[in-house]
Amino acid sequence: MRIIGVALRGSTGAGLAGPPRPLTPPPGVCALLHDLLWAHATPDTRLEHVRVRPVGPAGLEAVFFLLCRSDADALTAVRPLLERARTPLAAHGYTAVLPVPPA
Repeated sequence: MRIIGVALRGSTGAGLAGPPRPLTPPPGVCALLHDLLWAHATPDTRLEHVRVRPVGPAGLEAVFFLLCRSDADALTAVRPLLERARTPLAAHGYTAVLPVPPA
């Protein structure tokens, strides 16, 4: 089992000029994004558990628990899930930021 943390950055500036502004996560958004991420998982993702939690005033963190042999395999497995969830996440004002794999 591997654990991958993914930042979910909130913004009100989607599609507008200038950098996004941080949002305070609204009540209930963690549960909503948790369900959204599960809805976009497929068997190939090998997802066992996901938790979405607030991380300061600027966003959230999604923590994925994946049945993978290595961290690199886990990152490879979670990328398509986040790609499928990109538009729905954006509709709720969030963008997923994957961690950089170790060299």
